[in-house]
Amino acid sequence: MFRDNLPLILASWLIVVFILAIARHRRHVGGVGLVMAYVLSLTMIHWAAAVLYILPWYRGENGVFTTAGAEQSLYALMAFAFGSLAIAPFVVQSGILPRATGVHEIDPRLPKTYMYMGAFLFFLSSTSIGSLPSISAILSTGQLLIVVGLALCWWQAWRAGDRKMMTTWLMLAFSMPILTVFSRGFISSGAEAAVIFLVFISNFSRSKVRLVIIGFVLAYVALSVYVTYMRDRKEIRQSVWGGDSLSDRFSRFEKSASTFEFFDIYNNEHLTRIDDRLNQSYLVGAAVIHLEETKGYANGETLYDAILALIPRVFWPDKPIEAGSGNLVSRFTGLYFLTGGGQTSVGIGSVMELYANFGTMGILVGFAVIGIVITALDTLATERLANSDLNGFVLFFLPGLSLLQVGGQFVEETASAAGAIVIALMVNRYLHKYQRKIQLPASIGPGMPGAPPVLHHRP
Repeated sequence: MFRDNLPLILASWLIVVFILAIARHRRHVGGVGLVMAYVLSLTMIHWAAAVLYILPWYRGENGVFTTAGAEQSLYALMAFAFGSLAIAPFVVQSGILPRATGVHEIDPRLPKTYMYMGAFLFFLSSTSIGSLPSISAILSTGQLLIVVGLALCWWQAWRAGDRKMMTTWLMLAFSMPILTVFSRGFISSGAEAAVIFLVFISNFSRSKVRLVIIGFVLAYVALSVYVTYMRDRKEIRQSVWGGDSLSDRFSRFEKSASTFEFFDIYNNEHLTRIDDRLNQSYLVGAAVIHLEETKGYANGETLYDAILALIPRVFWPDKPIEAGSGNLVSRFTGLYFLTGGGQTSVGIGSVMELYANFGTMGILVGFAVIGIVITALDTLATERLANSDLNGFVLFFLPGLSLLQVGGQFVEETASAAGAIVIALMVNRYLHKYQRKIQLPASIGPGMPGAPPVLHHRP
């Protein structure tokens, strides 16, 4: 339908995103950001780099593959929107999901406690404990409690009308990419955490025009940070991974900051840095063309592995399933990715993995299911937050965050989701004393304390 018409694909993508956002707004659907964070993640790795190929001055080498992959990615977005808008509401109202049961009163220390626990798990993951079987997946997911805690601290300040503290938590969220670069040499995990936080707080804004303007400004800043980081990434990682002292690392970062590059759409070096690392549509397109020729579809193999990934390695020491995409991308695309040390692993992404199993039909069905799951978790988490049930919020929000790994493998997502549930249950078992139920039954309606403004019904 869209083959060889990249401008139409890209325009259709924006239309679907617009319809999804407007439909959620008109239905007065609140949300704590999981749905739109998922859409934004898809957009960043499937749409953004594809835009480069409609610029007259950019001469990328992956145009054919990118167009074929962008088409399949568009089908994924459309299926996600269908599942979210058309099916998820019936699932939520069906009675099979646990709805909110009461309004709670919380200890003011609770949001910070979640953040401190996430920081503790972040520290543990850097020790030998983080390499133990099954523990690594749990600790990796548990680190997301930092984001959860930051979001809840901002929410608490928002309820109190404390703009100073709202700004403080916002600045801390912006510092997360710097922290992950400084401590581990990676910007992606910190950037994802900051995006999750920003999408969360965006739900509490009444001015959508102002929100869009701020979004464009932040997108430009993010692109500028990204092209600068990619320019110096090798040297930064050598400093971090080489065990340089803190002062030496600061010197390395200071040098990068002093030569900061603002993103220039006419600068082909900037465009190439984006195309090289953010163009997941190129990989999807390579798989589409390769599999059309070889018919080497997985027929559910990797999805079965994702189910096996739910079994903890502590109970199955010889489990053959490993997190990470391994050589799946090479298997399905016929491409090989080499570094100085040999072949390297490349993330397969949800779009390619579903296509590699069952073609376009796999994408349509799979992403409709993903849309239902993400929307249901978003709704359940929103209900708990609106009723000040922070334990319940974390129980649904944390697994939702683990499912936002759109560039990874389903094995990683299912293992992370299972780990998130374990962490949430363990943490809540200890922190339940910091909140108590004060009202039954609960309902989300006008003026509900802590609810995003779009939850409030309007005359």
